[in-house]
Amino acid sequence: MKILEENEVGQKRFLTLNEMISYNKTQPKTKYLWNGIKEKSFGLVFGPSKSGKTIFCENLAMSIAMGKKEFFGYQLDGIPKKVLFVGLEEFFQNRVERNVMQFESLIDSEQLLIGENYRFQPIDFTRRIVKNVDYENLINTIQDSKAEVVFIDSITRMNLGQLENSADAEKLMQRLRDVCDSLKITLICIHHTPKIGDDAITMDKIKGSAVFAQESDFAIGINCTSKKNRYIKNVFFRYAQDDDDNVKEFVIDNDCWLNYIDDANEDEIIARTDRRRTNNKSDVIADYLNENSSITFSKQELFEKLSSVLGVKKRQYGYYLQDLEKKNKIKTPVLGYYASVNYGDVKNEGDADRK
Repeated sequence: MKILEENEVGQKRFLTLNEMISYNKTQPKTKYLWNGIKEKSFGLVFGPSKSGKTIFCENLAMSIAMGKKEFFGYQLDGIPKKVLFVGLEEFFQNRVERNVMQFESLIDSEQLLIGENYRFQPIDFTRRIVKNVDYENLINTIQDSKAEVVFIDSITRMNLGQLENSADAEKLMQRLRDVCDSLKITLICIHHTPKIGDDAITMDKIKGSAVFAQESDFAIGINCTSKKNRYIKNVFFRYAQDDDDNVKEFVIDNDCWLNYIDDANEDEIIARTDRRRTNNKSDVIADYLNENSSITFSKQELFEKLSSVLGVKKRQYGYYLQDLEKKNKIKTPVLGYYASVNYGDVKNEGDADRK
């Protein structure tokens, strides 16, 4: 079967299935940026005000810019990329002050990468993108930045009409889709929803949700309950599964980085009467090591001993270990082995007996 060239595809008024299959063989394989977000796709991070959407997007953007291998337990490719963050909501100085705290909490090699790859619009850039000239300015800024991934905060400042009006919402979303497709970028836009109270976060919480679902490739929800419990939810993915049973709970630390706590049931989080969690699974690991403070355990050994209690996948378990070590709640006295913070000499009697 003949492999069609791209110019031949453009010349034909229709393609047979065989021709489409042959042409598809010449195209690059689908890659995912993070979680269910396909590279060169367009979608939303949405939720009520003050839920943590902007900080979540800043953390994800910086993780991409510095070439991290994972974020919130989901894989990144580990290749540093140029990222443009277009902030329309805040005054420049307020945003930079927060970004400085995020930046200063990183090690030197990470700072070096972010300092070059994490980019902003100019200081005098308009705070509303509504006219043709504004969109031209946005497109030129993206092109000049050479960004592969672009975040916009938020689409509320990109609409002259009413986003709850389906015609206005459709016009805006299609225009953003054109920006994404024409520049071949991954475009992630923040969208504010009304306060939802102690209710599950779904696409229905967006006014005009049918249009947003139709025009988006993905939608990730960020919520904060009345008791200030925050979580991330995979709401909708066009090119990946979005049927996760659990959401990902987090807190925001003093350096404005999101600290992932645990997978949790959304209904359980909403039903809480205070800020306490019913079970912090990472503490189970720390407690077990403290109870066996004279012994070191390999990652696999520890997982085998605790898997029935934790009830999580290995990927999630690995994230717990990383987070506990970062917070100095456990330590690694020997590469590949984990122990209590109270663990002393590596070559002690406990280890000798175990081995």
